[in-house]
Amino acid sequence: MGTFLLNDTRHRHWIEDDRFTTCVSYNESTKFSYHGINLDEEAVSSVLPVVMLQVSLAFSISQILYILLRPLKQPKFVSNTLSGIILGPSFLGRIKMFDAYVTGGRGMVFAHAASTIGGIYFVFINTVKMDKGMIPRTIKKTYSVSLTVFIVPLLISLLVGHREQYKIPRIHDQGISISFVASKCAYPVLVDAISELKLLNSELGQLAISSALLHEILGLLRLLMAPLSKAKYRSVAIRIELSLCAMSLFTFLVLWPTIQWIIRRIPERKPVKDFYIVAILTGALVMAVACDSMRVNYTIGAAMLGIVIPAGPPLGSALVEKSEAILSNFFLPFFYIHVGQQIDIYSINNWRAFAALELIIMAAYIGKVVASILATTCFRTSFRNALLFSCFVNIKGVSELVTFLRWRQRELIDVQTYSVLVLTNLAVTAIVTPLISVYYNPQRRLESIAMGTLQTALPDSELRILCGIHDEDHISGIIHLIKASNPTEMNPICAYVVHLVELVGRAAPVVETYSTQKTKAMANSTDHIMRAVIKYAEGSNDAVTIQPFIMISQYETMHESICKLVKDNCITLILLQFIPPNEETEGRAACLHGLNNNVLGYAPCTVGIFVDKRLNNCSNSAKPANFCYNVAVFFIGGPDDREAMALVSHMSSNPGVRITLSRIYLEENLVEEEDDKCLDEVVMNDFMASNFGNPNVVCRRIDANDSNQLVNAFRSLVSDNDLVIVGRQQPFSSRLLEETKPWVEYDELGIIGDMLASADFAEGMVSVLVIQSVRILKKDPKTVKALSNSSSNKAPKTVKALSNSSSNCDIDIRTLVSSSRSVGSDLPHHAAASKSQLSSRSVGSDLPHSAIVLSPTAAVIVLLR
Repeated sequence: MGTFLLNDTRHRHWIEDDRFTTCVSYNESTKFSYHGINLDEEAVSSVLPVVMLQVSLAFSISQILYILLRPLKQPKFVSNTLSGIILGPSFLGRIKMFDAYVTGGRGMVFAHAASTIGGIYFVFINTVKMDKGMIPRTIKKTYSVSLTVFIVPLLISLLVGHREQYKIPRIHDQGISISFVASKCAYPVLVDAISELKLLNSELGQLAISSALLHEILGLLRLLMAPLSKAKYRSVAIRIELSLCAMSLFTFLVLWPTIQWIIRRIPERKPVKDFYIVAILTGALVMAVACDSMRVNYTIGAAMLGIVIPAGPPLGSALVEKSEAILSNFFLPFFYIHVGQQIDIYSINNWRAFAALELIIMAAYIGKVVASILATTCFRTSFRNALLFSCFVNIKGVSELVTFLRWRQRELIDVQTYSVLVLTNLAVTAIVTPLISVYYNPQRRLESIAMGTLQTALPDSELRILCGIHDEDHISGIIHLIKASNPTEMNPICAYVVHLVELVGRAAPVVETYSTQKTKAMANSTDHIMRAVIKYAEGSNDAVTIQPFIMISQYETMHESICKLVKDNCITLILLQFIPPNEETEGRAACLHGLNNNVLGYAPCTVGIFVDKRLNNCSNSAKPANFCYNVAVFFIGGPDDREAMALVSHMSSNPGVRITLSRIYLEENLVEEEDDKCLDEVVMNDFMASNFGNPNVVCRRIDANDSNQLVNAFRSLVSDNDLVIVGRQQPFSSRLLEETKPWVEYDELGIIGDMLASADFAEGMVSVLVIQSVRILKKDPKTVKALSNSSSNKAPKTVKALSNSSSNCDIDIRTLVSSSRSVGSDLPHHAAASKSQLSSRSVGSDLPHSAIVLSPTAAVIVLLR
């Protein structure tokens, strides 16, 4: 005899036959017949308002809590879980009318089904976002930290649980499982939390993600082997394991080739067909149902299908983009409602069992702190970072709630145990997340002394440039710009070509070297970019070396990876593309502008923003023998303009580059520091002296009294040039510049650069390169103080003497050499040497690591800073 009962207390009816007795709830719209129970249209339609009300309440309460708790640095997981608890029997669910019309009756049947679907898709989508190629590298590099952070808390929790679990009713079979879940780091949970904290590119964030990836593999293996330990009969366990093996073979022998066939049929830069998306999402449900029918955790089926789908474009990104919104805003609210419905804080009355369970859980958390301190010692990190790393690995989320909810549905734990597990995980996450947000700020590590500038680069040294490329359409302009910089065997250029890709359809950021050895059946955008620059480098007679990279990250934090790559490789110049917004790239262009501004603010070297207007229609020939490039330079004054002149000095030695230098004098209301004014004159005199007799260099003087004269001067000079180079900012005030500030549309280009890059200037066909000198040198107080104390008296006099004797350039250079010797003689820690000094001793023999030796002009510039 069996019993079937729907949760509706208004009407009950018993149906009896020879085989079983069923208890069914009904109302006036319920119809009974010999063939079964039917619901008319009114009964079906009455469920929809309840479902919509549940979603609306859950979403509204969650958003209100998130706004209220945001000053406390609480994550979305806390507000979402609290919203489900508030709707449950612990708070609003205790009101009989609310329970009868909102959280009771047929509406909860749909809510429970939707929550299960939400759990399936959560596992599936996060498995798709997992970078499968990262698994071997992670196991090889961080296995010691990962295993230590897992094994130590697991052993401690098991030891405590062995003594305390007898105090907890109905937990003897789940004691090991509770310790395992408390000790493990869930990969999707940790990635989501770190992404919300905007720490995906941080060192501790990367280490925590790597540890969680190995933990996730261990958790999957445990789920696969669970039937052997929990089945009452060995024959049943063997049958389940054989079924899992058959499903695994089906996944890798049938589904994986099918997925690869779908990817090959997707045209490049074309959207994925909706049929493929729907078929794959349906397949995730089918795989989950198949596992559940085999008495195995249904999340294994969804994970199996997700593993064979590559992360990122084209298929992985399309799946995430089209399903993540409905998962987060529709299915997961029902999941949190279901979680809250099972929690009853009033059921916590067995305080002896409560204390025992808390000891088991907290033993795992404290064990992670101890393990983090032990494990991170091999990385020579500080005690503070070790504690912060333990906070990362103690974050809990949806994956743990899915496990607890499944235990409760199968009645493996009682209501009190379930409530304590959920509330404890919620409390720990609410504590550690604000600690990370407040005490871990990787941006501070970027605010250090500069690596170097174009002015402080050695005369006959390799020029290292980082070229950040977003689209293959702009690769031609970057190649022409490198070619114009005059790479030779004596002055080579090492270009770190980095394809910058937005993090879509992946869980963790990627910064890796592009492999030129692998052959692919279908070339993507990265392949096209790298093949173009490598082909150019091969024809440069060893004057250009290419270091190809691919960087996949969120635009909000991509500057951290760029700055780290610059510091690791001592790069002098960063070239970034400026993408103007249009109908196709409006949303993406806003993110790229934010990226450019972040790099300008934190870069430890010179930054150039390249506005490529000619794209692939550049008239210059690709052959080096026929290379012809016209460059216009506008010099007003200041560190950025002087850094632009350093780049132009590299170009002036190229016989195929014609340079038109315009020295602009702003007559009205000019307020400029005396040191900057003297340095400007030194740079101009040095450039003219080094290019004396060069037919490809033309120098002009322009006097501008108002904005109209300045704009007219620009229009008359830029139309016949391929590139215009300007400094981003001028460190002085002028009424002329103040007049144009309100019209600046893009701050990263500066006043002059924004004017030249506008669509209505020179018919929008002139490329612009905006140069900014390093800003971070000013943030190192010790260096600035030492330089200012040692050079405050001598350097200004030296520069004034040089500017007054500008009639003879050779005399200027000899005076500068002798003066720089006298100035640098009493600087033991930040010395500067001239070319004559370099010949008498080895470079940097008695200089610290941070000192950079260059030309006489650069020596004076460093001293005055």
